[in-house]
Amino acid sequence: MLLQLLIKNIALIDQIELSFGKGLHVLTGETGAGKSIVVDAVNLLLGSRADRELIRTGCEKAYAEGLFDISDCAQARAWLDEHDFEAEENTLVLAREISQSGRSVCRIQGTSVPLAQLRELSGMLMDMHGQHEHQSLLDDKNHLHCLDSLGDGRHEALMAETARLFGRYHEAHAAYSRLKRESQNRDEKLKTLHAQEEELAAANLTEGEEEQLSQERDRYRSSEKITEALREASASLYEAAGGRAMVEQARSAMRALAAVERLGSDYADLYKRAESLYYDAEDLGITVRTMLDAMNDDPERAAYVEERLDLIRKLSRKYGPTTKEMLAALDRVREELAQYESIEASLDHAKKKAQEAYREYYSAAKALSDNRRQLAARFEKRMEEQLGDLNMRGTRFFVEFSQESGVPTALGIDQVRFLIAPNAGEEPKPLAKIASGGELSRVMLSLKALSAERAEIPSMVFDEIDTGISGRTAQVVGQKMWDIAKYRQVICVTHLQQIAAMATRHYVVSKAESEGRTNTSVREVLGDERVQEIARMLSGVSEYSDTGLTHARHMLDEAAAYRGETA
Repeated sequence: MLLQLLIKNIALIDQIELSFGKGLHVLTGETGAGKSIVVDAVNLLLGSRADRELIRTGCEKAYAEGLFDISDCAQARAWLDEHDFEAEENTLVLAREISQSGRSVCRIQGTSVPLAQLRELSGMLMDMHGQHEHQSLLDDKNHLHCLDSLGDGRHEALMAETARLFGRYHEAHAAYSRLKRESQNRDEKLKTLHAQEEELAAANLTEGEEEQLSQERDRYRSSEKITEALREASASLYEAAGGRAMVEQARSAMRALAAVERLGSDYADLYKRAESLYYDAEDLGITVRTMLDAMNDDPERAAYVEERLDLIRKLSRKYGPTTKEMLAALDRVREELAQYESIEASLDHAKKKAQEAYREYYSAAKALSDNRRQLAARFEKRMEEQLGDLNMRGTRFFVEFSQESGVPTALGIDQVRFLIAPNAGEEPKPLAKIASGGELSRVMLSLKALSAERAEIPSMVFDEIDTGISGRTAQVVGQKMWDIAKYRQVICVTHLQQIAAMATRHYVVSKAESEGRTNTSVREVLGDERVQEIARMLSGVSEYSDTGLTHARHMLDEAAAYRGETA
């Protein structure tokens, strides 16, 4: 729950700090005093849009900070652990700063975080309910969630199982649909794959073949040049013109040095070098002659090499730049062929799998639907009781079920909407078509009263949702607010004295001019001050008559008695 709220430079507020505790807290004040500013500050902490218009005139920045007790909020503690934040003594500080530049800074425990994280965490701590929520109640799409939120642990387990089996069914159905699409062009695809397989297989490729063929082609294209070079080299080695050949001269040098090799290490080294020169020259000559003898101008082979390389180049444009990639493409084509040739069997298997997954999903969804109907029956009865307490006796409330869409969802097979018949003899109709503003407020409050015992969020803020309510109904609304506050902290901005009297803590919002500036202030009122504020709300003026003060004391005594009876 919220323990402290600090507000700086927001609208007409210079700086205020408010303390809160358990129970029902109300903020009252004359129209225009600035009650909504406190709500705006709370909304900032909850991650609402950072509007620069909220920044106090003449100031660069606006700031809101909340200190929360999270000892009773396990999901918030788990979130902090997951995101490596520490909560000392189970307390948590959230802060939000907005500047004229449009920049918004969010902090959790003093550490800057993205706005999304602030929203995620603050949503576990506080629940804001304003007049805008009436509009969400008018949308049938929100009614299923509202009903499910009232379910017990067994209902939650049925919802989780339905969602799990829907995921399995969705995956199986997607696989079946994909195969079905593929099977629709099976013949055309098989024709294409067979052509590709035949083309690649007929080429009889071997890995690295193109490199070898390229070298051979280059030899054929340069055969004349190569032959001439080999002949010239051979002649130099064996057929010296006008003198002795190189091999012969190397042999003579070796023999000459052989005579003195034993006369010293220097001569022995010279002999070894001459011997190496001779044998190298002789080996070179043999190799050159062998290569020269092997030279073969085979036009047929040359033509084959050119044709083979042309084929490989053609295939490379379709299947990959190297024979290795082309051979890999052949393997893929054969795998696809096997898949398409057996697609009928795969399709049948996938269909059976999807059907089985749907049966399991539908069984769980049907169990969830049956439980929902039992939950709805109890919900209808309790809503009628709540509405009766709120001066709508005789109102009939219905939860209408339909399964018109026939489309499975993770929420099951149901569509629901709430119907209401406020007057005897009338047919039930959707809320949007029949409920007035005051009736909507009471329907919303009834829903909140029923959900208060189960809700995990420890704090609720009501921003003048008592529109259209007065008299005895207002008295009962105040009592309902207290009933909710028995389970959760409630902070309420109200203009109804009946609700204000029921509060455990009462704050008055007022504004005054000082040194040319208008300032809004908030103070907690106790004792006579509270009596005077209730009296003001009764009369609508700041002058209090004895009758008004007596009435205000009487209201406070009745409220205290009610709280004592239900404590």
